[in-house]
Amino acid sequence: MEEIAHLGENVEEFEAPALGMQFATKEEARDYYEEYGRRNGFGIRTRSTHTYNGQISDAKFVCVSEGVNKDLNKSMVEKGNGDVGDDGSNSKEGGLRKRKTSTIRCDCDAFMRIKFNNFNGVWTIINFDDSHNHKLVSPCKRIRLKSNRTLPSAVKNLATSFHFHNMVLSKIPEIFGGATIGYDSRDIYNYMLRSRNIDGGDTQGVMTYFRQRQAQNPQFFYAIQCDASGRAINFFWVEARARMSYQYFGDVVSFDTTYRTNKYRMPFAPFTGINHHRQSIQFGCALMQDETEVSFKWVFETWLEAMGGRHPKAILTDQDLAMKKAIADVFPDSRHRLCLWHIMKKFGEKLSHVYNSKSPFKNEIQNCIWNTYKIEEFEMRWMELMKNWNLEDNEWLKQLYNIREAWIPVYNRSTFFAGMNTTGRSEGVNSFFNDFVTPETYLTEFVVKYDLAMKRIQTRERDEDYVSEYKFRIVDDEDYLLKHAAKIYTRNIFNKFKDQMDAIKGLKIVERNEKEDGMESFLVASSRREFDKFTVILDPNTNEGTCECQHFEFVGFMCRHIIKVYNRNDVWVIPPGFILPRWLKGANKFRYIDSEERVEDGQTESEALRLRHMCDGSTKLACLAASSNEAYEIYMEGLKETTLKISKLNLNGNEEIENDEEKGDMDAGGSENVTCESSQVLISDPHISQTKGRKKECNSIRWKSGVELSNDKPRKCNYCGVLGGGHDMRNCPNKKKKD
Repeated sequence: MEEIAHLGENVEEFEAPALGMQFATKEEARDYYEEYGRRNGFGIRTRSTHTYNGQISDAKFVCVSEGVNKDLNKSMVEKGNGDVGDDGSNSKEGGLRKRKTSTIRCDCDAFMRIKFNNFNGVWTIINFDDSHNHKLVSPCKRIRLKSNRTLPSAVKNLATSFHFHNMVLSKIPEIFGGATIGYDSRDIYNYMLRSRNIDGGDTQGVMTYFRQRQAQNPQFFYAIQCDASGRAINFFWVEARARMSYQYFGDVVSFDTTYRTNKYRMPFAPFTGINHHRQSIQFGCALMQDETEVSFKWVFETWLEAMGGRHPKAILTDQDLAMKKAIADVFPDSRHRLCLWHIMKKFGEKLSHVYNSKSPFKNEIQNCIWNTYKIEEFEMRWMELMKNWNLEDNEWLKQLYNIREAWIPVYNRSTFFAGMNTTGRSEGVNSFFNDFVTPETYLTEFVVKYDLAMKRIQTRERDEDYVSEYKFRIVDDEDYLLKHAAKIYTRNIFNKFKDQMDAIKGLKIVERNEKEDGMESFLVASSRREFDKFTVILDPNTNEGTCECQHFEFVGFMCRHIIKVYNRNDVWVIPPGFILPRWLKGANKFRYIDSEERVEDGQTESEALRLRHMCDGSTKLACLAASSNEAYEIYMEGLKETTLKISKLNLNGNEEIENDEEKGDMDAGGSENVTCESSQVLISDPHISQTKGRKKECNSIRWKSGVELSNDKPRKCNYCGVLGGGHDMRNCPNKKKKD
């Protein structure tokens, strides 16, 4: 803090330059003249230097107002091919918009000249002129002089920390004194821009960072795809913890590519899942050059390789044709579903004449989509709506109906989606990353801040683990079923379960039948809506079964209808068949074995790769063996035998293990990519990514949607009173004639 000094102090004590004054170095002389100018209200610069025998022999320092800007207006006209108005403003007709700028140069004659004395080795002032032809800056405004704008080391360190955590840099000057210091927010922004270290290229920095992460933890996986010219086009990476999380929570995945916050506008494509707290977690991510089928296929295949070839049971995306084809090729056994929100959003654009707040059609179609639990019922209600509203020939609705199995909830309730109907999880992650990156973020900064974001996600998970495992839910002693749920479920899942239990107050059992196979059938209906009826079939011996609403199959815990039947039959314990392990406390038990394993200095990268695969295999085996004491004993005995064999192998000459090339998946960059393990590989930075749809620089008129057309009312001129005349009172032709 001692470096931060206020200006304008002790001006009268500072001696003015004089002929014959000597300095040890040229820099000392310049600093002296600069300090003199700082205290008297003018800035300086080095005007010229002369050399003799390869060394600088004299130098001339001048006032910053020395010289003039010659033919300023003429040069600006030629550059922009425009005209300069009488008031000095610049016209943009026929050319580019030109900057309106000013100058401080007014041909000031003030200067100081020094010369090096070869006999005594000092610099001496040989000429000095202190006459200025301009007004000197007053003490209260000298803070704006360029010579006064310096950043102390304390400010630089704080700015670096603020930038790393994506905090507002403009607050730093206020912290250190506001207007009484020699810098402002613009100086801090410029410092951070200059301090970015991207020597060797942005992509090279990313690859170096990935290699360091993999050396720290061999289970860190990354891949960089390059084109024929060696330019990076796609990036993929996934942390060791995310790979382990996928083994427990990888049954459903959301994938989205709408986020583009980086310098190259590359789509950020995170693989998002849900943990046992219903929190969003990451299973890896990619930065893509484009959104073509080829790029999607490369990302999906690389991700599948990182996850050990395990396909997700369900995947949720937006309505992208290239993505759909790639998913069908790479994940043929996964249930692919389209985001319902993106489709419903288009109803207002495509059907603006009937889909609005004043039309009953909006409520009817939403009720048909969301509140039908039987396929036959949905198809019947859809056809009735099309007929009643004369939409049978609407091509867009026909296309939606043909792919109804990909987006209508009733067709997907038999598949576990953790209750998700939209890609809102992925878009929520995008919003979460806004706290870490900006549109000007370099790729090197992006991957570092991605790790910072992952740490925050892990912190949130640990906080929720603490609340779920060490705090107790408040439940009445008579609510035995709810007490059991509080004992096994995490807090958030318990709250969801409690919501279902609270809803049984509005239900009633209207029928009970015994089937020939010994199963019991219950018809549970709503007390307020008679048409809301669901059949529950249970085994009286195990109390396990199914409900027609398929809530358990879709969300993963019991529905209100089954709980209503349990309440009638005095069942106070949730049967094992209705308990999904992914929602239980401690479902993320891998958190105890995901510590960062470090590779010792001196080991080659091939050794690190072998270590990564051994850690991966041994971790999976350890998770399997931890289920019982017998399996644990077998694992430990085998571990001892293996240890003895390897010890003998090392004592007999440290024989080399098989060549890495025999294992096709050893290359962290993928078999089709540039080998990222070699330090000799040089990869060029990617191009600026082109987004899908209409380009911003396109000058054509944009087609308006139905909603915009319906809301596009004619404007009325308040001067002449004409409605729809294409003008208002600001540019009314009658007003111009009168003027």
